[in-house]
Order: sequence, then structure tokens, then C-alpha cells
Amino acid sequence: MAINKLEFLKKVDLFKNFSDKELEEIAKYFHEKHYNKGDYLFFEEEAEPGIYILVDGLVKLLKETPDGKTIIVRLVFPKELFGWVEFGNKKPRYTYTSQAVLPSTVLYMSNQDFVNLSLKYPPLALMITCDLSEKLLETYEVLKSIASGKVEERIAKLLIELGDKIGQDTPEGYLVIEAPITRQDIAEMTGTTVETAIRIMSKWKKEGIIDAQRGRIVLKDLDYLEELAGY
Repeated sequence: MAINKLEFLKKVDLFKNFSDKELEEIAKYFHEKHYNKGDYLFFEEEAEPGIYILVDGLVKLLKETPDGKTIIVRLVFPKELFGWVEFGNKKPRYTYTSQAVLPSTVLYMSNQDFVNLSLKYPPLALMITCDLSEKLLETYEVLKSIASGKVEERIAKLLIELGDKIGQDTPEGYLVIEAPITRQDIAEMTGTTVETAIRIMSKWKKEGIIDAQRGRIVLKDLDYLEELAGY
């Protein structure tokens, strides 16, 4: 079933101040795309630029380090933007690879369509550029974090960030993260081995700091994790 682009864009924070008439015009520039689990949306340095908004599913952004390791620099959740755009003669390139973790649907706008849209709606172009730039800087911060700090600190920081983004509060005062995030994903997002990620998560589970099951992580002792993460 085709997406009602107008109704979906209304739910995206970036577009909340635009009228229905304006959103109808903006929606014309977006094209619906579907990806199966494991499909690549684009590869680092090989794809044409553009803007993606995740409608449903889950997407991970990957970066290969100079020593050949693959690191997840970001997980993209529904209603979030990713990709990159630029003006001028320089041909824009992505700085990461994008892969669908689950069957995913996106709205895609090409770089040229973005340039055309920016002539009609300069404020929107500025907001999109700022949003994408901010998220690109966040990926650099992930790489910097991996280069320094202890593994336990990095995993604690990751869990807190995921909790802030998609966590749900429970009556017991816990924070529940419901997403198909594996130990492999956690290892790749924190620059460590799967074995180390399993060891640390198992230790925390025994100590009652977290509870981890398939597709579900419960943060039970947020104070401990925040102190460990340096917050």
C-alpha cells in the first residue's frame, strides 16, 4: 500500500510548522522506496546524494575504519532523516554505508530535487541541511568515542542514548528499549568484540543493572549507567 506522504510528513518534527498546502508541494519531491532486511540503501563513496526519511523499519549506518573494522555509527529510527546534500559543482558523497536491519520503507529526495525545493522553501532547506549536518557530526563523535574511553563506558553511553531516543518508562521506574538490537550490533556500535559485549552485558544482567532478552533491553539502574558514562 502506498504511503500517504502528506499525513506522514505531518508527523516529522522538521515539517510541523508547514501548512497542508505547503506539505502537499513538498511531498511531490519525495519518492517511496522499499528495502528488504539486509538490503543496502547506498555504499560509502559510491552513491548519489540525497535525503532519506525512514517511514518504517530500522536502518543502520556503517563506517569502515582504516584497519578494516566495520562500525555502526548510527541507528536510524522511523521519522528520522539521513543522507547528505550539497550545493555547487562538487559532487556530494556519502560518508557511510546504509543497510536495512528490518524490512524498511523510506521517502527519498534526490540532491537535484532538494536544490529545486530550496529555491521555493529556503527555510526548509536550511533546516534540512542543519539537521543532516548535526547528525553527521554525531557520527564523527561516535568514532572519536570509540578511539578513547573504556568499553564499559562506551556501552553504557550507547544504552543511555538508545533509552533517550526510543526508551519507554515502566511503572517500576525502569527504561525499556524494544528494538531488534543484537550483541553484534552493540559490539559494532562501540568498537569492541562480540565476546566482550556479551561478557559486559551478562555481568550487568547478573548485577541487576540491566535485563536483556531478544529484542528487548531493560535499563534498571540508570544512575549506575549514567555515572559510568560520565554524565
